[in-house]
Amino acid sequence: MKKKPEVRAGANDFHTAIEDAHVVALWEMFGGEGGPQPSPEPAFHWPWRVIEPLMDRAVSETGMDDAERRVLSLANPAHGRDDYFRATTNLNAGLQILMPGERARPHRHSMDALRFVIEGKGAATIVDGKRCEMEPGDLILTPAWTWHEHVHDGEGRVIWLDSLDVPLVQDMDATFFEPGPAKDFPVLPADSAYTMAGLIPPDSIATAYSPLFRYPWTQAREALMATPPGEDGSRVLRYVNPATGGPVLARLDCYLLGLDHGKPTRRYRSTSNAVCFVVEGSGSSTVGDETIDWETNDIFTLPHWSWISHTPGPDGAKIFRSTDRDVMRRLELLREEQE
Repeated sequence: MKKKPEVRAGANDFHTAIEDAHVVALWEMFGGEGGPQPSPEPAFHWPWRVIEPLMDRAVSETGMDDAERRVLSLANPAHGRDDYFRATTNLNAGLQILMPGERARPHRHSMDALRFVIEGKGAATIVDGKRCEMEPGDLILTPAWTWHEHVHDGEGRVIWLDSLDVPLVQDMDATFFEPGPAKDFPVLPADSAYTMAGLIPPDSIATAYSPLFRYPWTQAREALMATPPGEDGSRVLRYVNPATGGPVLARLDCYLLGLDHGKPTRRYRSTSNAVCFVVEGSGSSTVGDETIDWETNDIFTLPHWSWISHTPGPDGAKIFRSTDRDVMRRLELLREEQE
């Protein structure tokens, strides 16, 4: 039983009285300054040269019999080390590794998740019974409450970036998890049914997630290069649900950024947050008062309401970006500005 509020004897001081009543004087807490405030969270950078040596050590530390998933979760120190599911506001990220002959057993959960393959071949993710081969640069979706498992029948290690909306779902207190075996999943159309832009099967069901679970890098890269550049030379491509034209997942929105010229992109800021993975090239990003120098396979964050600009190196760059942008849009909380 919860303890009832008690008023201390002689509590005729206003602040003592309201403390006893578990209320606060809002006018003392809110200064009335309008408009979004600068993000209290700085951008954070995980260089591949620092993280990569830890991958083999992770394998030596644990086998798949002892781990639900062998993942090094990227814990942003701005949120405290104990909050290891938060790479940035609303998003978490991690690096998962699978060795030949290994299998990560099936499960499902209420969080949306995606896999962006970094290294290796021969592995596959099985989503609601559909096998999705995994090759470098491929985007693999595991939507909320779909059964998924990972298998590796090839040679050499396979590493991919995990990105999920764990912090958002946890903040909503809506986390659910169910271990396998997989069961009762729907019969899904083959990916080949969605390979021609503008054409989909007439019986496609418009779900909150894309019926296309694998987006191959070869196709994404070709489409990016065919996209006309903006005034600042950058190219932007959005991964979409072919049945709706919306985001690929209900709470994760994905983009591919191509930087072809040596000049900075236009500065912008947004109330959305992002986790970035450098697929190709090198360069730097100015986020608020910080400048991050990045190269291939590095990971860094773009926290909300920080002024952002990217400058590619001499050979250009390609960056994969996972964001909560469409969640913010649907909640009517998305605000974006450019200079």
